[in-house]
Amino acid sequence: MILINVLRHSSMKSTIKHNGNYRVPTVLGVFVISCIAFSACNRFVAPLPDAQNANGNWLVAGANPARTSYLELAPAMPLAEISRFKLSAAPAQNLFIHNGILFAPTLDGKLFTVDLEKKRILSKKKMPGGHAGTLALQHDAMILAMRYGKETLFHYNLTQRERLWEIDAGDIASEPLLADSCVYVSAIYEHVDAYHLSDGSRRWQFRTTGQLHASPALAEGTLIAVTDRGKIYALNANEGKLLWEADLGQPILGTPAIAHGQVYVGTTGDLIVAFALQTGAENWRCKTEGRIFHAPAVNDSLVIFGASDGFVRALHRRNGALAWTFRATSGIGTAPLIAGDKVFFGSLDKNIYCVDSSAGAMLWQWNLEGRVRTNPLVWKDRLIVASEDRYLYMFGPQEQAGTN
Repeated sequence: MILINVLRHSSMKSTIKHNGNYRVPTVLGVFVISCIAFSACNRFVAPLPDAQNANGNWLVAGANPARTSYLELAPAMPLAEISRFKLSAAPAQNLFIHNGILFAPTLDGKLFTVDLEKKRILSKKKMPGGHAGTLALQHDAMILAMRYGKETLFHYNLTQRERLWEIDAGDIASEPLLADSCVYVSAIYEHVDAYHLSDGSRRWQFRTTGQLHASPALAEGTLIAVTDRGKIYALNANEGKLLWEADLGQPILGTPAIAHGQVYVGTTGDLIVAFALQTGAENWRCKTEGRIFHAPAVNDSLVIFGASDGFVRALHRRNGALAWTFRATSGIGTAPLIAGDKVFFGSLDKNIYCVDSSAGAMLWQWNLEGRVRTNPLVWKDRLIVASEDRYLYMFGPQEQAGTN
């Protein structure tokens, strides 16, 4: 039987850059995951494949660096509850999957790991300083980002079972992004940064107008960052140089998405706007009555947003024309997920919904014990959701129901 163990300390001697100076990291509690089989220590898992969602991996928020929240395959309907796991507190907005192991950060500063095949919690560990955080994965790297603490960005190697570096990257309230051996973060207090994955040294920094609460998105060498003053910045991902900027004049709290050469942004005012990725030209905009707090999902034909008025709106991505709407009984609490011909999302009415992506007709819903604010994931033929009642739920084919 393989169990997951979390090492408490790391005594690294490597020198890293910290606020422009070099120092030797101190010993502190970390999350280095190791594997113990019959008391013999082995590697946790093999390095991750390059494909973001190969074998059901969900390595970054939004499924990929472009944050499209789109998968080609979907579980078959109807779904039934297979398993339920009790966490220590409400889960964070995003969960992550690494070769069948679910990583679930919680708002009380814990990190849970769950074996999805064996349907059991493997470990629970306090994050540095006991503060809540979020993460991203790539190959054998896990990057942990924090809003509070002396150090706020950490790199752990999952196969070597080591913490490689920790730095003060500013207060970070959104998910980091890993791509091309670089870690990109949007820090709250008006700066976007790129760090070398290898040693944590800063590659570049770009100062913004307005605080940043949304994660950056990346495609075709262009990094998109948005601020709560309505600013949109397109940066050269290699150098951090400004390519173009736009100002919507309304706060942007939801992470943007990039697909088919367009950047899709929703505001907490009344706008959904599409910009040309390369030039910043505004291709279309539409007004909406609800405020948008979450990222959209994008497939070949549609861009789909959820809003505070309880509506999910699907727009034709080419011109912004309305394709369909679906209304829940309360505000939409998650980003939508497009999986094949289905769209999944959660609501503050404590329901998880599935609708048809072509017309918005409801296919399935399930009432949970708490409001749904954690973005849904699809892993193989199963749906993973969580709610504020501290429970993590796994749904699958009806014939698997009650097997936990």
